[in-house]
Amino acid sequence: MSPAVQSFIALALVALAATWLVLRAFAKKKHPGCGGDCGCPSGAL
Repeated sequence: MSPAVQSFIALALVALAATWLVLRAFAKKKHPGCGGDCGCPSGAL
C-alpha cells in the first residue's frame, strides 16, 4: 500500500473513533434502577 492510502485509512479510523466518542459523551444517560415499579426511591439505587 502506498503511504497516501495508509494515511487516508488512518485518518478515517481516527475520525470514526472521535465521532463515536463524542456521540457517546453527549448521549442520554440511562437511569439506574428498576424503572419505578418496585416502590423504592430511585435515588437509593
